[in-house]
Amino acid sequence: MLRIMKWRGAIGRALLPALAAALIPLPAAAADAQPAPKPPKATTIKASVEKIAATDFAAAGAPTTTKAVRAQSTSGMSDRAFFKTRPGMIALAILAAGVGYAVYSAKNDRITSPAKQ
Repeated sequence: MLRIMKWRGAIGRALLPALAAALIPLPAAAADAQPAPKPPKATTIKASVEKIAATDFAAAGAPTTTKAVRAQSTSGMSDRAFFKTRPGMIALAILAAGVGYAVYSAKNDRITSPAKQ
C-alpha cells in the first residue's frame, strides 16, 4: 500500500491543527457586527402593489391606476384555451402517444420471470 510519508512527521502533525485553528474564526469574522434592521410595518397587499406600480411604472410612462394596469395585463392574453390552439393539440397528441406506448409496452413485455407470475 502506498503511503505519503511527508505528512507523517512532526511538521504534518503541527500543520493540520494550525490550519484548523486558522479557519475557525472565519465565519465569525464574516458576520455583521450590526444587528439586522427591523422590517417595516405590515401593509395591505393592495397598498404594496400600488406603491410598486407608482415607482416602477412611472418611469416607463405607463398609467398608474389599477384599472389601467389590470387592462394592460389581460390585453395580451388570448381568449382561447391552450389545448384548443395548434401547439396545445400537438402537446396532447404527443402525450397520448406516450401514454399509449407505455400501456402497450407494459402489456406486451417479453421478460418472463418467476416474480412476475
